[in-house]
Amino acid sequence: MNEVILIAVIAVLAVFVIASLIIGVTNSSKINAVLDYSEDGDLVTCLEKYYNNIRDMQKKFSLSNEGALLERIASCDRKTYLSLSKTGIVNFDAFDEVHGKQSFALAILNQYNTGFVITSLYGSNSSNVYIREINTGKSSIPLLKEEQEAVELAISGNIRTNDVEQA
Repeated sequence: MNEVILIAVIAVLAVFVIASLIIGVTNSSKINAVLDYSEDGDLVTCLEKYYNNIRDMQKKFSLSNEGALLERIASCDRKTYLSLSKTGIVNFDAFDEVHGKQSFALAILNQYNTGFVITSLYGSNSSNVYIREINTGKSSIPLLKEEQEAVELAISGNIRTNDVEQA
């Protein structure tokens, strides 16, 4: 009977030893995996760096909502200033024999007063369309009086048309 109890105790101890070895090896491999990310093998330093990185990311994330929103607004402002948003149109009679103000000058500019003027000259035998580049409110090519007036209307932000009769 003593032999049976002794064998049972030895078997239980063997199970505990084997379980302890398995747990030790498992924990050791986890610690080694963490230490692999540390340059000098110091677990405490490695964990401090890890938690500092997490705190930095949390700060960036909390600020990023506001920062991202401000950056998005700034981006939209830049795009708005470049968009063609100012217009001015002048209808007029280009030729003495044609009436009804069927000719026009249409200026389309951005917030920096850069864009173009499209001019359509309607005559009894022909119709011609021209385009002229406008850079900061000025053209490198001399403008017709009506084209200049269309540019001035666009610059002023007045989107009304202005009917001009040829003198």
